[in-house]
Amino acid sequence: MIKLLKQSIIQRFDALGNHLLSPPRSGFGYFVHHGPRDQPKLALTFDDGPSRPCTEQLLEALDQLEVKATFFCLGVNVGYHPELVLHMYQRGHVIGNHSGWHSRKRGLLPWADLSHIRAGEEAIYAVLGVRPRFYRPPWGWLTPWEGRRLARAGYTIIGWDVYTLDWVIPEVDAVTLARDACRVAQAGSIFCFHDAKPWEPLWEKRETTRAIKLLVPELRAQGYEFVTLAELLHRPAYG
Repeated sequence: MIKLLKQSIIQRFDALGNHLLSPPRSGFGYFVHHGPRDQPKLALTFDDGPSRPCTEQLLEALDQLEVKATFFCLGVNVGYHPELVLHMYQRGHVIGNHSGWHSRKRGLLPWADLSHIRAGEEAIYAVLGVRPRFYRPPWGWLTPWEGRRLARAGYTIIGWDVYTLDWVIPEVDAVTLARDACRVAQAGSIFCFHDAKPWEPLWEKRETTRAIKLLVPELRAQGYEFVTLAELLHRPAYG
């Protein structure tokens, strides 16, 4: 009974947080949810990685499709697989910061500092020698005080206008993921996918890669071009 009550409270808390703090409805003016609506360009973004073999499989698919994407990497996962992060960067993908350890709590506290964000930045800097300027908060939750802290530190805070449920376990099938994403895509859209799982060095995740293989040809046939966030937003990826 206590366990069920706790689960119910957590679910309500999550639903309220998603409604008040997540893209594309919220952000208190700090999020960038999309690029220019008058250009047929789209940006694929992937959160939570890297993990093996799921991130590797996705990178292979992106190479085959000749698509450059943006990866919001988690500091702890960068520590697991620095060679994968370097490979992404060398292949022309943009590396963004997804915090050090995927904590929602730190961003919710008005008196917190940026240490949880700096931890992700430092992990990426240790591998690439550059500091990411694109940041996406864990869960997409952004309070006004966290947004203010990030803006003052010079980050571009990235939201989305196309959200997918590819993080759900068990996985949503690729056809559904691709169909739902294509249905709401428009010029300038930023897609939120997930290439891995936070805190997991090894993770099997196949449907996201399959969905990308379906989605990219379909939207290209509609006249869209896939670009990185730096190209879509005309903003520097690194500082």
